[in-house]
Amino acid sequence: MRQPLLVFGLVSAASATVFEAINFPLGAMIGPIVAVACLAHFTGINQKPGVDAHHFAILLIGIALGSQVTPDIVDRIQLWPVSLLIMIICMVLILWLVGKLNQQLLNLDRISAHMAAAPGNLSSALAVTEHYGGALSQVAVYQSLRLAFLTLIVPVLFVVPEQVETAFVFTQSDFVSWIIVLPIAWTVTGVLRYLKITTPGLIVGIFGGAFLSLSGLIQLNTPPSFISLAMLLFGWRIGIDIIGQGLGVLLRTFPPAALSTLVAVGLAMAGGFTVNKLLGFPFVDTALAFMPGGFQVMPVVALEAGADGLYVTTHHLIRVLAMGVCIPLFASYWSRS
Repeated sequence: MRQPLLVFGLVSAASATVFEAINFPLGAMIGPIVAVACLAHFTGINQKPGVDAHHFAILLIGIALGSQVTPDIVDRIQLWPVSLLIMIICMVLILWLVGKLNQQLLNLDRISAHMAAAPGNLSSALAVTEHYGGALSQVAVYQSLRLAFLTLIVPVLFVVPEQVETAFVFTQSDFVSWIIVLPIAWTVTGVLRYLKITTPGLIVGIFGGAFLSLSGLIQLNTPPSFISLAMLLFGWRIGIDIIGQGLGVLLRTFPPAALSTLVAVGLAMAGGFTVNKLLGFPFVDTALAFMPGGFQVMPVVALEAGADGLYVTTHHLIRVLAMGVCIPLFASYWSRS
């Protein structure tokens, strides 16, 4: 295939347009996942979007999240530490209980079963699996399927397609604001990437958008076209990651992976419901914040569902960091016992 990057990009754009046209929840992301996965399977070419495109998509989502920050943020975050603590406890339960289930369903050794259940920090889970001689490929396949399940199912549950027409690009005043902000934000993102800071676009976008929103210097309204572009790039990348595991392997692993993922989501929803009742956060916020995966997907779902995107994003960031600490500690215990 000549110019696979262009072909995959056009297929992603076309499928995103079709899925959005039929009002499929998060169609701009789900469409490319399906279309790109099929294209990659039949052509044998796993062409991802460029690294710069991926970081740019994250930057756009970060700015959209940061622009949601309002002066009442101090009052809103006072109960976040309690919510975060309950979320971490919930994730540890998922790591242990779903790991036990995986030993039976997937016929895996103890380390591999728990790493397949790890709700976050895939790099740590794979590194630990390899270190202890576990089933690395099976853990990778299971994690890919869980991401696919969460990406396909969660939007259907929480996102209601909008019927109100909004400006797809932006007004003249918004155009001027973005012309000023976007080059500066992208430059700072490049600096953080050079310093090897994790998720630089998200950090720059959230803090930059929050600063502009709170200071009143510039009022940024993120156009739907920007969110759609970010979703398209996410969907394209996810589709390649999933099909890259091999269709035959995915189909064989599908039933047990689906069951254990449903158990993990059930535990996460129970944790979200607990926080909803104890602390009064809206259930849509807590449910999205407690999902056991989809660090890049859930903030987008939050934006589309009208949830508190900053609350959801913060919980997923802490989830990933907490699993990075917990996974090696628990793996050491499991290897000895």
